[in-house]
Amino acid sequence: MEAVKQYYDAVTQVLDRIMEEQQEPICKAATLVADAVEKGNIFHVFGSGGHSNMVSIEMCHRAGNLIPCDAILDPGLSCEHGATRWCEKIEGYAQNVLRYYRVKKGDVLLQFNAYGINVCSIDTVLECKRLGVTVVAVTSPSLSHSIPADFSGRHPSRQNLCDLADVVIDSYTPFGEAVVSLEGYPFKVSPASSIANLFIMDSINAKACEILAKRGVKPPVWVSGNIPGGTESNQAGMDKYFGILRHL
Repeated sequence: MEAVKQYYDAVTQVLDRIMEEQQEPICKAATLVADAVEKGNIFHVFGSGGHSNMVSIEMCHRAGNLIPCDAILDPGLSCEHGATRWCEKIEGYAQNVLRYYRVKKGDVLLQFNAYGINVCSIDTVLECKRLGVTVVAVTSPSLSHSIPADFSGRHPSRQNLCDLADVVIDSYTPFGEAVVSLEGYPFKVSPASSIANLFIMDSINAKACEILAKRGVKPPVWVSGNIPGGTESNQAGMDKYFGILRHL
């Protein structure tokens, strides 16, 4: 069980650091989300390449999570459509994704990418700045800054997501992502970044709901369709946002 204990300890350490050091930006992000929801607007969640896409899935019609969330699930960036299509490296691709999902001036977009250096990540935040969209980046600044400027996987501008976003939440993803060492094996195994990303996203959701409740606004959340009354409770949200949220 040594490998399991290593992984548990590594994940726990990451989550503890987030709890101790990232409460302020998490609250800022939650306030932006709560403000959008209270005004009757939607907010967007985008994993701009790789497995960060799982966060968008988490926020798509998920029990307990806010209904007015536009989960950006582009096929070119989803592993189920081919993990080596490398659309995240195509210049101009992100701009078209944002256009398809109707991201517009005044919106809030939560962007998840641990490295925060690829073409899609930088194109996304630059396009959002051009449009007047507020970007919350969940990324690892130390990881971004540890990647050489001349690395071929970087955006041509050599910029980092963490240096461009309006709000930055550190996911503390280590170099190489994996966290478990095996004797005689040169590379570590088992990444912790997905757990960190999901923890941060669901924490933002929880805090945003708390903020809304304190303002006297009932948080509009999905109810599990696997419990009595869940489907009926969700119908109003379906009726209101069908055609607005792309993946209902």
